[in-house]
Amino acid sequence: MAQEKLIDKVNDTPLRKIAYPLVIENLLFLAFSSIDVFMLSGYSDKAVAAVGLITQYTWFLLVLLQVIPNGATISLTNFLGAGQVEKAKKISRTALQMVIVFGLFFGLVFAFLIPQILKKYNIDDEVRLFASQYAFIYSAFSVFSGISIVQSSILRSYGHTKDAMVVNAIANSLNIVGNALALYGWFGLPVLGVKGVAISTVASQFAGSVILSIRIACLKDSRYSVKNPFKIVKSEWRQILRIGVPTAGESVSWNLSQLVIMIIITTFGTEAIAAFTYLMTILRFIYMIAISIGTASQIKTGHYCGAGLQQTAYKNVFCYQISGSAVSLFIATVIFIFRRQMIALFTTDTAITSIILSVMPVTFFLELGRSINVITIPCLMASGDIHFPVGAGIFSNWMISTLLSYVFAIVFGWGFIGVIIAMACDELFRGTLMIFRWKSKVWMYKKAV
Repeated sequence: MAQEKLIDKVNDTPLRKIAYPLVIENLLFLAFSSIDVFMLSGYSDKAVAAVGLITQYTWFLLVLLQVIPNGATISLTNFLGAGQVEKAKKISRTALQMVIVFGLFFGLVFAFLIPQILKKYNIDDEVRLFASQYAFIYSAFSVFSGISIVQSSILRSYGHTKDAMVVNAIANSLNIVGNALALYGWFGLPVLGVKGVAISTVASQFAGSVILSIRIACLKDSRYSVKNPFKIVKSEWRQILRIGVPTAGESVSWNLSQLVIMIIITTFGTEAIAAFTYLMTILRFIYMIAISIGTASQIKTGHYCGAGLQQTAYKNVFCYQISGSAVSLFIATVIFIFRRQMIALFTTDTAITSIILSVMPVTFFLELGRSINVITIPCLMASGDIHFPVGAGIFSNWMISTLLSYVFAIVFGWGFIGVIIAMACDELFRGTLMIFRWKSKVWMYKKAV
């Protein structure tokens, strides 16, 4: 009876009820992230450039850790949809175990590797110093971020999106307070600058991981045993990695291509790096809502496919896609209308402002394509169709986004706008492929578990 109630709860819950806490959570995260950038901009534009530069690496680190929650989410939603609750609980336990191992290993590797890589960049010495400080502290303790992501994924898979939203809002609030202490020297504390911001970020992630773990333990349906923490169940590791590695492959490829693109951008100077950082911060307000709809769609699709309701998933995902793209274009229009005011929140530098304004019209095409990808791709993967979107993503990231960035920006001499045009071409190409893939129904014959 309990299993049937769980299946009915997720399958019968409208997408909006699953999605809106995700939207609020992601918007709060963006608001807090933007406040981060705003606070840093008051400290130094070079600090903003440094954190923007290093974000490419920290995101790549998180993508590597994302292998675990990706595999766990798809496995969990399919098992829960099929009513196999005990298997779902075992997957939750194994996911936590794996992310701790992966987080400690990759975190230490990145902590010592990134500062060495930064020596190869043609950037200001102060920017390099700030970036090295942030990278070392954040990477060394990234295991807490990994734990938070896994625990949030577990809660969402059971339909508890509100719980994850509240906890992450608390963690982000703590981060803002920590940033203020580090940058403004409140209560007589020393001004630690970028180093202090990194410490604040790590501390808030630790707090979030603890609160999320407590919340899961308090919920009967999502609670799982952590007895024998050193016992490795190979079949469960294989299950998570079998799905998680290829699903993360697309993100890994995208982030690697972004690192190369950032190298191209650095050739245009510190202003271009800062402009890219501010632009991406603004655009996140557009695509994070589509990502929220995509995450909710993935949860629903996984439960549908686990329960054998592929035809229901087929019809609903088209509705999810249209809604997500419409919202993205609406927000893009609002941001375009108030573009000068939004840019002024981050910088008054005329050179940086001019660079951002020059590329704003292109962002409509960029965000249209991105909205398609962040909704349709997770649904394909939830159904078990993993290799096609990964292969298409790898091809497009390198042969369109990266290659055309070099051709447009360097060979044709278009500069910064050439990079943004290339990124838009990549998103639109992949989005078109994903729509045709979903329409083909090939994914109906795939199995995730």
